[in-house]
Amino acid sequence: MVAFSVAQNTGFSPLGQRVPPALSGRTETNVYIVNLPTDSAALGLVGYTPQLSELIEDAMPLVWHLIARQSLSEQQPVYLFYVNPRDQIATNAERLLQLLRQMSGREQIWVPVSTSHSAILHSLRLILPEAAALDLSQSSLLYVGDNANRKPMKAMAEACAMPFSFHALY
Repeated sequence: MVAFSVAQNTGFSPLGQRVPPALSGRTETNVYIVNLPTDSAALGLVGYTPQLSELIEDAMPLVWHLIARQSLSEQQPVYLFYVNPRDQIATNAERLLQLLRQMSGREQIWVPVSTSHSAILHSLRLILPEAAALDLSQSSLLYVGDNANRKPMKAMAEACAMPFSFHALY
């Protein structure tokens, strides 16, 4: 079992920041981005970079489709977890674990987004033992990404007793 703790000075909030309606595609929704780059000195990036904005814009129509297809409430908070390829996998993993701890026992939706789908897999694999111990049965994992990762993502969701839905992002 891996123990994680995020330093207080990182500016990281597991609650995230509200995604602007222009990116979420809806005006009255609770869509948040978690792990948004905040430290330009360390990362060379801050906030909604053009690449991150494009990831969100591309994913959100499919996220809304999955929410409707799974009969999930659009009123549930949707957390887009950005797996930052400029951060170490362990940093992304510990921040993801913080989000999942916050989601434990609650009806919420989370969607990993990244330019590196292998980083998404590795981040989740790193925290799988801790995540499996949480009550995530009401927290749906919606994965919009590479079809090659669908089966491992589904297996990890099942290990955590999380409802899972997939849509290929091509």
